[in-house]
Amino acid sequence: MNKPKLISLAMQGILLFIFLFSGKVIAQTALIKEAKAKLVFSKDSIERVNTLNRVGFLYHEKDIDSCFSYGMKAKILAGKIHYAKGIADADNVLAISLGLRGLYKESLELFNTALKSYRQQADTSNIAQVLMNMALTYNLVGDTTKEKLFYLEAMTTAGRTKQDSILSLVYLNYAISNSEAFLEDSVRYYLDKSQAIAQRYNDDRILISVSLERAYLLMNTDKHEEALLLIQRALDKSRNDGVEYLEMNILGQLGVYYKNDPDSALKYYSLTYKLIEEKGYTSFKTMALQGILEKTELIGNKDSIIKANQLMTAALAEENENLKKFIGDYIKYNVIQEDNRLLEASNSNKQTKIWFLIALCSICSLLAVFIYRQYRVSRNLHKTVSEQNNHLREALVALEQSQADNTRIMKIVAHDLRNPIGAMISIAYLLVEDKDRSENDKKMLELLKTAGENSLELVDDLLRIHTRVEELKKEPVDLYQLLHYCVELLHFNAEKKMQQINLRAKQITLEVNREKMWRVVSNLIGNAIKFSPKGSVISVTMEKKANEVIISVKDQGIGIPDEMKDKLFNMFTEARRTGTAGEKSFGLGLAISKQIVEAHGGNIWYESTPGEGATFFVELPS
Repeated sequence: MNKPKLISLAMQGILLFIFLFSGKVIAQTALIKEAKAKLVFSKDSIERVNTLNRVGFLYHEKDIDSCFSYGMKAKILAGKIHYAKGIADADNVLAISLGLRGLYKESLELFNTALKSYRQQADTSNIAQVLMNMALTYNLVGDTTKEKLFYLEAMTTAGRTKQDSILSLVYLNYAISNSEAFLEDSVRYYLDKSQAIAQRYNDDRILISVSLERAYLLMNTDKHEEALLLIQRALDKSRNDGVEYLEMNILGQLGVYYKNDPDSALKYYSLTYKLIEEKGYTSFKTMALQGILEKTELIGNKDSIIKANQLMTAALAEENENLKKFIGDYIKYNVIQEDNRLLEASNSNKQTKIWFLIALCSICSLLAVFIYRQYRVSRNLHKTVSEQNNHLREALVALEQSQADNTRIMKIVAHDLRNPIGAMISIAYLLVEDKDRSENDKKMLELLKTAGENSLELVDDLLRIHTRVEELKKEPVDLYQLLHYCVELLHFNAEKKMQQINLRAKQITLEVNREKMWRVVSNLIGNAIKFSPKGSVISVTMEKKANEVIISVKDQGIGIPDEMKDKLFNMFTEARRTGTAGEKSFGLGLAISKQIVEAHGGNIWYESTPGEGATFFVELPS
């Protein structure tokens, strides 16, 4: 069954409930005004965080930028006072705003962070809500498998709450999200369950939304008169209760209902736009104007068409400005988050730094005494010592600056890599426990889980790379099995570019660190895939000589120019290029691979002809 486009888009706002309002229904505009007034007089920090989160959520329909802004303020304040629930609620608000802006990956990351926090707090109601919203987000990105998985877990969790009112919302969202995939009877089944719970709690918002969904079903079975009756009742109820966003959606639905009557449709789209203008629902302005423009063009009134186009142009310009502001706030948010992490790290090391400064001051004092004594011996000697002292100070400053830069880079790496990889591992763990999965699926999930765990270990190595030299724990490793595993793991990436990976090797066992050597081989094969064109062949070979084993990875890619040969194995090198399919390169893999190989007492090098490909060799002592 096909829903009207305007209504289905607007209904996204109905779906995204994160906090359940209690008590009687009040107009959203009035709620925002009341909550903002409370902020003026609020002195208690926890109460202020809760109010900021509430205002941020209330704004998610009216102004996405304000929603994000208030969520950011709440998270900063909650972080300062170490208020865990406030931080989790703020992550919810921020996740909503990111999802409404189409940043689904970032939205899911924040939802997952909030979910972990709520689970630590044993907050069952909010756990159910976050699971539901993650299901909704997976619906928007088209991942129906994960959507269903999270919906089922949300239903189970919501059923364990003391008050199961949240379960009515889960059922409603499940029915709406899957109305096109389910049979009509299945949709009605979940709508009935939602309605039964909502009636028990006198939740008019859910009851109105259920009526709207039933109207969709009637319209799709050509029962238009019955559908119109439900829509009119829902409109009257939403107006009486002051539920503005439902009234706005219902007016839009009436516009769609009268799609074959342009004058009537235009009337309701105009009422929708008027309500949007009066109440400040900027998120839906362009959708309403799209309906107005479409109907005015059908009617053929040139003045109305010109006016509608002018309004649409102004709305698009306003939306563009809002998007710019949102991007600025998002960048500011990331900077603040990074600064907070650095500040926490700085505070944890404050005592050590104090002692270090005392020691440094003592050294400087002794040095000053020494310089003074040397000055009495000879002015020329004093000049030499002074110059050396200045050079030493400059070197110390440069060293401290370099260390600070490295620390900051490592923190950025940890932030950018840990969250998505951690989410990947968590989902793999969850899916692999499903008893109904095939052995092939479980095998793939185990490979995904192992790859994620190894990647997290790589992040840890990066964080430790400048602080200590890791002692390798070696063990007898079947190198053929290791190469075969790497090829099998990466052949999916190669298939995306229609590439073929050929492995030619014999059974050879060697004392190495399994994970480190896996990382070296995976990096070399991954680079070959990245820098080779579609349809090319990648050859992986291993042969044993008198005192060493040589592993080679040969590609038919773009090759390595001469100007990069001295920088290729440097840490944080500038010799970074984009892959043949636009893949990004960060310039760390070969440097880390070189450290690992040399730690094994081996050697790594390459041979290349620009434009014809490259071959990388790893030599290990046998």
